[in-house]
Parts: sequence; structure tokens; C-alpha cells
Amino acid sequence: MTNSEHLVELYGTAPLTFLDIVTQKMAEKDSIRSFTSNVGAGGLLFPIDGSAVFTIENVEYMLERGKILHVGPDLAIESQITSDRPFEYAVIHFKLSCDISDQFPLFYKHFLLQTSESIKLAKIVQQLQQNFLIPGALSYLQSKVLFLKILEELIIITEKKRSDRIDDMSAIIEYMHQFYERGISALDIANHFNTERRKLSSLFFKQIGVSPTSYLTDLRIQQAKLLLRTSDLPIAEVAENTGYKDHFYFSRVFKKETGFSPTGYRKHMG
Repeated sequence: MTNSEHLVELYGTAPLTFLDIVTQKMAEKDSIRSFTSNVGAGGLLFPIDGSAVFTIENVEYMLERGKILHVGPDLAIESQITSDRPFEYAVIHFKLSCDISDQFPLFYKHFLLQTSESIKLAKIVQQLQQNFLIPGALSYLQSKVLFLKILEELIIITEKKRSDRIDDMSAIIEYMHQFYERGISALDIANHFNTERRKLSSLFFKQIGVSPTSYLTDLRIQQAKLLLRTSDLPIAEVAENTGYKDHFYFSRVFKKETGFSPTGYRKHMG
């Protein structure tokens, strides 16, 4: 999965131009089809029926309704049906203005989007399929409008998923407990959950009552206390095992939080 902020930037601000929409059907189960995506054009692949595995640069994507594949231009693709019925899908092709292509590297990559079978999105894609078959300049203009509506809906779905994820404090706390020994910071946590550090800190403080940094510090100090009481590990190793690379800094933090130096705490508790 790609960084949602970069995805929103691509679909929301990049000058993307609609080209066409085509429908494809793969009928033979287990047969492997090899092809290359359009030169100079990106694509959004929308499964309509059945399921298949698409492989791009050794990355496998299981495709079925509710999963959309973004494919950059000129990429080698292998596809194989995994369902008992034919795999049918629609591909929307679009291009990016060449003079600013270096500003949106995500356009050239491949990644999966989870949409949870959005009924609204499926209806817009169906409208686009029908509208594109009608000849004339007005129909083509309407097709371009529908393309923009599809991008808008993808952004809305992405933003909602990001909001739902950051609102789940239990997932954030579980992540902190799992990785605090690696020295993660509030910024690392915010990046992992695809949100801004300030937003994370604000929501965390409202729901937990302390900042993410304070929570991490408490986790580390509590673990350090346990190691100092129950092991003979050198102070430097205690620091390293609780997420501090610099054992001098660890000692300063430990004394500030407990009133003891690590060595003093070990003697006091012994």
C-alpha cells in the first residue's frame, strides 16, 4: 500500500488527463497472460467480476471487486485467473503532463487501493463506461467529468480510511508497545499511520491524557526498571533494549523520571 498523502496529492493536484476506458475479459482459468501497460499512460484497473492475480515487478496483486490497481506506464504485467468464472475488468487510461512528470513519481508506480466495494464508485465507473461509447464532443467532455468524479471518490475513500485508522487509539498503542524498543518517535508513529504528527499528538492527548512522547518515555522507563531489577545487564544494554541508542541520554531521562540514576536505582531495589 502506498503513502495516502502522496496518493491524494497525485489524484487531487496532478494535471491528469482522461484518455479512454476499455473493458477486458479473461476467460481461461489458470492460463497466464503477459502484456505491457500503455506507453505514456497510466491506468486504473477496476475488477467487475471474478478474480485474478496480476504480477508486476515480482509483486503480486489479488484483484477482485473492492480492489483497484493503479498501474504506471510501460510496465510488464502477468495475469492469471483465480476464480471459476471469467475475470472481467475495466481500465481507465489517463496521462500526466510531461513537463512536470518529475513532481509526481507515484504516477509511474503500481499499487493497490482498497475501496470495500464502494457502490457509489462502481456506479460512476459504470456511467463512464456507458457514456464513453456515445460519439461526440459533449459525451467526451462528460466522460472527463466522470473521470474527475472517480478520482474525487478515491480521495474521499482514502481520507476516510486514514481518519478511521488514526482514530483507533488501540491500534496506535499496540504499535507503540510492539516497537518502542526500536527507538520509534511520535513522528515515526504518525508516518506509520499516514497522518501529521500534530494531529496524532492532539488526538492522542485528548483520548489518553498524555502526549505520545510521554507515553513512549513511560513505556521505556518501566521496562528499564524491570531490567535493572531482574538482570545484570550493563546500563548501556538496558538503554539499548528500551529504545535509547545513547546510554548517557538514557541515564539523564531515567533520573528525571525516577529521581535515581540507573545504577542508583539498581542498588536501591537490590
